[in-house]
Amino acid sequence: MIEFRDFSCYYKVKKGFLVALDGIDLTVGDGELLVVAGESGSGKSTLLKAVLNMIDNTTGELLIDGTPVSGIDYKDNLFAYVSQQYVLYPRMIIYENIAFPLRNMNTRQEEVDLRVREIAKELGIYHLLTRKPSQLSGGQHQKVAIARALIKHPKYILMDEPFSNLDPEMRAEMRQMLRDIHKTYDATVIFVTHDLGEAFALADRIAVITDGKIEETGTPRELRTGAKSELLRGYLGL
Repeated sequence: MIEFRDFSCYYKVKKGFLVALDGIDLTVGDGELLVVAGESGSGKSTLLKAVLNMIDNTTGELLIDGTPVSGIDYKDNLFAYVSQQYVLYPRMIIYENIAFPLRNMNTRQEEVDLRVREIAKELGIYHLLTRKPSQLSGGQHQKVAIARALIKHPKYILMDEPFSNLDPEMRAEMRQMLRDIHKTYDATVIFVTHDLGEAFALADRIAVITDGKIEETGTPRELRTGAKSELLRGYLGL
């Protein structure tokens, strides 16, 4: 479980501090797929950075399974992060890109081989294992990035607009893949997007963030009829 309790964070600027997240109260339940939706600059990516303890200036509490974020060991298998950028190692074949986290953990070769081939089959990229990243399409890149994230069997998966650079058809395919992954691995997922259609298609629950504040949360069904934020009401025509 991830708990934000009256949590704020600030970026240092020339004239002082800029409020990036402002008094957030939010709980992400175990096994939940929470979509954080908002416009550019609303604080979505900062929220993920806070979970990864990448923000220096904070107030309030941010707890991971009851432990303050400052006390979390990020070298273990707890978290995986996927962004919109294609961050594969260009000189490695896809097999080694996916295996990289396990190599860092000194995992036995038999286990590495089993898990790489298993996740590659699940994500439909088994036929790409001997290729280099330069030979892949954008969608294939992201599938490999997701495979590399999942190979550690993380409890928490943080995704920052991972499908934003893909065409509509590939985005739809990747959304279905993510739903399948979520069911299979029972991980807790925080998925950030500015695309409200994507939010409603994916989420167990949606949190709308505006100017660093959580305006409302609810299931897609609840929000379709009872949205309060201007952002959602405009999208839904309410």
